[in-house]
Amino acid sequence: MSNLHCGIDFGTSNSSAALARDGNARVLDLDPLNVNPTSLPSLLYIQDDGQQIIGRAAADSFIKRNVDREVIVKQVDLGVAIDGYVGGEGDNSYGVVQRKDGADLTEAVFARALIEVNSPGRLFQSLKTSLRLKAFTGTEVFGREYQIEELTSIILSKIKARVDAEAGEPVDTAVFGRPVRFSTNESEDKTAERRLETAAKLAGFKDIVFFYEPVAACVEYAVKSDHKQRLMVVDIGGGTFDVCIMEFGGAQGAAARLAESKILGVSGLPVAGDAIDREMTRVKVFPCFGSESRYGPSMLPVPQFLYNTILDWQNLYKLNTEENINWLIAMQMSSDQPELIRALRSLVQRNYGYPLSREVEAAKRRLSSVTETTIDLEFEAIHLHEPIGRGEFAHIIEDMLEDMLDTMKEAEIAAGLKPHQIDGILTTGGTSLIPAVRQMLVQRYSEDRLHHRDTFTSVAAGLAIVSSFMSEIA
Repeated sequence: MSNLHCGIDFGTSNSSAALARDGNARVLDLDPLNVNPTSLPSLLYIQDDGQQIIGRAAADSFIKRNVDREVIVKQVDLGVAIDGYVGGEGDNSYGVVQRKDGADLTEAVFARALIEVNSPGRLFQSLKTSLRLKAFTGTEVFGREYQIEELTSIILSKIKARVDAEAGEPVDTAVFGRPVRFSTNESEDKTAERRLETAAKLAGFKDIVFFYEPVAACVEYAVKSDHKQRLMVVDIGGGTFDVCIMEFGGAQGAAARLAESKILGVSGLPVAGDAIDREMTRVKVFPCFGSESRYGPSMLPVPQFLYNTILDWQNLYKLNTEENINWLIAMQMSSDQPELIRALRSLVQRNYGYPLSREVEAAKRRLSSVTETTIDLEFEAIHLHEPIGRGEFAHIIEDMLEDMLDTMKEAEIAAGLKPHQIDGILTTGGTSLIPAVRQMLVQRYSEDRLHHRDTFTSVAAGLAIVSSFMSEIA
């Protein structure tokens, strides 16, 4: 493929791809079912018959087949015996069981696990965030083991098929985006990049080059201008907050401008849109499901692990055991907020975790265009209609805003620049649309220097442009 060059932006929430010729990039349509077809939701749904569904169709299939059904779980023997040591009596404050004669007896403890016996499928999201987690090597789906690299490659395979079709021939080489930091832990950061490279090769790409995502967004903007300028890109996606400061010269021609460009400072934070959704859920949603209620003769607080499981909605089914449901029924009968505990029980039994998470995310997006909205979920015993305004939302995320501000200051220090010495601020990523985020940027850099780039595709376009000039700027 001598004339076309490929850039791939595999994102936590959405992915995009672009092809470039002579420095001019064109973003490809990846998902005709999505509102924005150039943006492919990074979702994978594997059905019980083995069928693999990608993108918006994955979400639609999950909702159709999973929501509003009763989940049935059972405990199964894994067939693994774990040695356990049993002594004669417990005689110390640490709970260690010891025998007076010093001899221990060994017994087999059989490992067991909870499984859902009537699941029609598994939905995977935010796989990019999980790439750094060394403990998450893979998972079993309907009797088959999938490594995380394989799960990721299934999504990338769909993207490659579209790229190949558009190019009219197999595309072996691609520039892949990566955040400044997959993780603040260097070992985890390397693990994530290695796994993404493996996934890309499993998808069919042979030669892979990684390039910082915020730098790519900067290139997409600056390559069109022959003015000398210092630019900062603020890229806020679903899983990462990235900042890059670059200097571009006034050379003639895109290749020359790229060759003379310099990265002055980069910084990143492995926290962004998903973390904001979780914080909104904790503050605004948990109380609507009884997190502040008390129960029993002693008016005990409801255990918070119940609500933390809501955040990890894919594991919500694990709460739906006979023991837990009977406990929730008893709790409901003795609670000072019985209707809210009943709503919690309905959420667990009828598998409404994913629609709840989608509604929270949708409410967050609505606050970018309206000053007040409502988090709404109406089903059976669930009557959630919780108002939230921009001011309250900004207060909820103020700690994250402080972290974001510190990250930008870190990039400024690395570049040796003061805020007024930066000519333009480019914003990209869905979370950059949040008014509180924009206000933070305006206060530090001024309104006239802010330039919003395409939320979902500017990184992919920049990566494709970099790919087309790679040999000239290497």
